[in-house]
Amino acid sequence: MKNFTCISVNHKLCGQAFRSLFTFDSAQCEKLLFDVKDLSPVLICTCNRTELYFCGTPEEGIRLLCEQSGVEIAKLKRKVMIFTDKTAVKRLYSVSCGIESAVIGEDEILGQVRRAYDLSRERIGLSSEVNMIFQGAIACAKKIKTETELSKTSVSTATLAAKEAAHYKDNVRVMLLGASGEIGSLVLKNLLSYKNVTVLATARSHRNALEYISDDPKLEFIPYEKRYERIGECDCTISATSSPHYTVTADMLSDNENKLFIDLAVPRDIDPAVEKLAGARLIDMDFFTELAKENNLKKLDSVERSKLIIDEETDELEKQLMFHDFLPQFESLDRRLCEVSAKELFFRLKSELDSQTFGKVIEVIKEYGE
Repeated sequence: MKNFTCISVNHKLCGQAFRSLFTFDSAQCEKLLFDVKDLSPVLICTCNRTELYFCGTPEEGIRLLCEQSGVEIAKLKRKVMIFTDKTAVKRLYSVSCGIESAVIGEDEILGQVRRAYDLSRERIGLSSEVNMIFQGAIACAKKIKTETELSKTSVSTATLAAKEAAHYKDNVRVMLLGASGEIGSLVLKNLLSYKNVTVLATARSHRNALEYISDDPKLEFIPYEKRYERIGECDCTISATSSPHYTVTADMLSDNENKLFIDLAVPRDIDPAVEKLAGARLIDMDFFTELAKENNLKKLDSVERSKLIIDEETDELEKQLMFHDFLPQFESLDRRLCEVSAKELFFRLKSELDSQTFGKVIEVIKEYGE
C-alpha cells in the first residue's frame, strides 16, 4: 500500500462552482491517464467529486489536476483532501460503498468507480497492486450493500430531484434534458413512477435503459433542438447533460411564469440568470446535498457498521498484498527454512513479534501438531 495516493476535490470542502473546474470530459480524462500511465492512475469524476488515485506523491497528483484544470497549485492545495498509503485505500473503500457520498448509501457511485477502474485497466493497464486494491474495494462495497441497511430504501440525487418535481404541483409536466445519460435515465425512471407526472425528454438515443419505457404513455421524446419550442408547456425543467455549454439560457425564456428549474449537472447546465426571472425557482446540486442530510442521519448506524467491515476488508487486503510480494521469494526461502531448526525459528519470531502476534503464531503451530 506504500505510495498509493488519493487526491480528492469533493463536496465536503468545495462548492459546485469549484468542483466544476475538475469535471473533465472523456478526452481530458484519457489525456491525464496516459500522461502518467506508469503511475497506474484511476480518475473518478462524478457530480460531487473528482478523485485521482495513483502510485506516487501528493505533489505529482496535485500538479496533474492543476495542469488539466488550469487551477493554480496554491489554490487547489487550500481545497483538496489528500490521502496516502492505507488511508488512501480506506478512502477508496469508503467512496465505493457510498458512505462518503452527499447522499449516504446512494447506488450510483459503485458503478462510477467500476467504470473508472475498467477504463484505466483496459486502456493503460494497472499494476497488480492497484488492481487488487480496486477489486477489493468493489467486492467490499457489494458486501456492505448485502450485510447492512446502507443501501436499503436507497435515496439518490435522481430520486430527490424527481420527488422535488413531482411535489411541485398537483399535475406536473416536466422537461428532462439528457434522459439517456447516467443520471438522466435514473431521473426519468423515478419521474415516471409518479402518477401526476408527464415527461417531455431529450436523449441522444432511446437505447439501453430507455427501451423498456419508451412506450410509456406519460413520456414523449423530442429532439434537443426543439426544447425551447416546447419548454413553455412545462412546469418544471430538469437538466442532466454532460454539455460544456448551458442547455437553458435566461434570454430564451418567458418572464412572469411560475417554473421550477433543476440543474443536476456539474458544470452547470442551466444559466444562473434564470433565477432572476419572475416566478422562477432554480435549484442545483448543492441544494440536494443539504436535502440529503436528514436521510444521512437515519443511516448513521449502517455507516458505523460499514466502517467496521472496511477495517476488516482492508486488513485482509494488506495481508494479500504482503503475500503477493512474498510469493516470488517463497520457493528459495522454503529450501533455506528446511535448514533452520524449529527452535531457532521460534526464538527469532519471539524476539521480533509483539506478544499478541507471537501468541497467534503459536496457536497456528499447535493446530498443525494436533
